[in-house]
Amino acid sequence: MKFSKIKLQIIKEQNFDYNSRTIKSSKDIVKYINEYEKLDKATQENALVICLNTKNQIVSYTEIGKGGLDSCCLDIQGIFKTALLCNCNKIIICHNHPSGIAQASEADINVTNRIKEMAKIMDMNFLDHIIIGGNDFVSCIN
Repeated sequence: MKFSKIKLQIIKEQNFDYNSRTIKSSKDIVKYINEYEKLDKATQENALVICLNTKNQIVSYTEIGKGGLDSCCLDIQGIFKTALLCNCNKIIICHNHPSGIAQASEADINVTNRIKEMAKIMDMNFLDHIIIGGNDFVSCIN
């Protein structure tokens, strides 16, 4: 049996400037993500993990799932792998509903609870899971 030495890297695809403002609410995240990714207009479900530093400033974001009209599979391991590689301690999950209805499904609530559990184990702050539907949004975090 053989094994390999590996090297993990993050490759920056693009840089954005938002004047390093502190994220204070879900509304701030929705504003930035819609500006860069246009989730409010997407015709299929897309899920992102947004990584923040200790000052609640966005460090990075990446797509963690892509789906169809009414579902998207989230890679929970990928969420935390991304967070660890970005050296962040806070994460926000954001995805859209192409139907335009910003309402959490049972599947959304279940995956949110699984991410909460894993974040506790990883000693990471899971701040929010935001669903964007058209011009509206809702948080899955109670």
